[in-house]
Amino acid sequence: MGTRSHCNINFLLLLLLFSVLVSKCSSIRFGPVTVHIQNDIEGYEVALDYHCFSDDDDLGQRTLHQGEEWHWKFGVIPGFTFFVCDMRWYDNRNYRWYDGKFEVYYANGLIGNRFNGFCGGNCQWSIRRDGAYLYRKDRKEWQRRGEWH
Repeated sequence: MGTRSHCNINFLLLLLLFSVLVSKCSSIRFGPVTVHIQNDIEGYEVALDYHCFSDDDDLGQRTLHQGEEWHWKFGVIPGFTFFVCDMRWYDNRNYRWYDGKFEVYYANGLIGNRFNGFCGGNCQWSIRRDGAYLYRKDRKEWQRRGEWH
């Protein structure tokens, strides 16, 4: 019976240590990460309206005119940090609105994250007529990551 009690105490101590480590790790910030968004939509004076946000930060509604770029920096909490952008633009050729919601950054793991492998600490987005493109630093090419609705 003594051995079983000893195992239970060790298990409880290990569980306590794990919970402390998880709480400490969730407060650790890495970074900074910079996300760039550029309006590369071809056409006559195409303006891109967008609103980027996370659970903690609302970056406000903005407009980028053709060829303009906007960026922001932030620290990363592994497993928690993400930014999403709602975007829309008016197609002067076809007389209709296009819109989309794009995940521009997501630290989806406690150790590493998908976007760190894709773009490191500098994520560059090119917004085009056929969708949102992320520059893949690991492949040295642009990859379409979302389409318009």
